[in-house]
Amino acid sequence: MKTELKNKIAAEVEAANFFDELPNELCGFTLKKIFDEDDDKFIYFAYENLQTHRVFIAYFHEETKEYKARVKIGLNEFCLTKFFTQNFNQFGEMITSELETTLKNFSENPNEKNPLIKEKNFSAWEYGKNLPKNIAGFELFITPENPVELTSGDCVIINYSDFSAQSDFTLVYNTYLENFSVEMKINRVSQVNYLFDSENLNDLEKKLAKNLSTELERIRKEIS
Repeated sequence: MKTELKNKIAAEVEAANFFDELPNELCGFTLKKIFDEDDDKFIYFAYENLQTHRVFIAYFHEETKEYKARVKIGLNEFCLTKFFTQNFNQFGEMITSELETTLKNFSENPNEKNPLIKEKNFSAWEYGKNLPKNIAGFELFITPENPVELTSGDCVIINYSDFSAQSDFTLVYNTYLENFSVEMKINRVSQVNYLFDSENLNDLEKKLAKNLSTELERIRKEIS
């Protein structure tokens, strides 16, 4: 990050008071003040809930010249576009007015508000109710009973994670394409897996029954 930009950011932070007024605890999340560079980003602060593996991060993005916020659920990370702005003062106002509601919703998986997800009624899927809690050392982190909505119409239906190994298996339903697909992370490197591509739950169930354990065991061998 260029010195001129770092000086500008430092001056903005010094002049601002909303960072000082952030609560140390909010909706089960703990404040972590960072104020440091991370590649092409300057991270202001994060709110973390280590027990649920969720993090809210506020930062400045050098490439786009925008102030932004992103969230992490397990090993999945995505931006919250409602916080995007090129005005620092406006960013502060957004944080002040929206942070508590955002963290509350973030902690509760508010996917029932999306009718495209609600109408699929994943919580009634019998196969999904009986998924193993652990396969090859991977913990069942997200279930069909409590799916997590991301961006671009994607909703995580199933996630198995090994957080210590930074590796996971994520099954996503896309509300626009109305199909299921899988992405895996092995040592934080994303890989696409086409074995589970499906247009409906019946086909998906057959592919999970055939391939889920085998694929997680394969990932385990790669990271061991």
